[in-house]
Amino acid sequence: MSFEIEILNLSFINKDKIDYETIVFYVTYPEKIDIETSRQLWVFLNTLINGGAKKIIIDLKKVSQIDSGGISTLISATKQIRKNNGDLVLSCVNESILNILDVVRVGSFIKIFNTDVDAVQYFRYITI
Repeated sequence: MSFEIEILNLSFINKDKIDYETIVFYVTYPEKIDIETSRQLWVFLNTLINGGAKKIIIDLKKVSQIDSGGISTLISATKQIRKNNGDLVLSCVNESILNILDVVRVGSFIKIFNTDVDAVQYFRYITI
């Protein structure tokens, strides 16, 4: 399994010190998040969070399947990053996945944005 990651800088980069308040990690996930792939996702997200990441966007536009293991991983990662005064949000969620997330009320815990631009704007204008 592979996923794409892009690092977005919200302001000038100081080469002497990494300011995680100004960096957004934008992760595009592949086709499915299930019990088999969610462990790898957890290891990746946990590594980012423990490394200091404060702002993570998970782009779900390519995701066509999600199960309870995948949902649990997203919730656990969100809890973990919030303990470190950060946030994780979802973007570009297709309608079938959004219906599943709505049934289990994920949107009441994790912010879900229709577009990647909206998700980036959220992080640009909040202080974490």
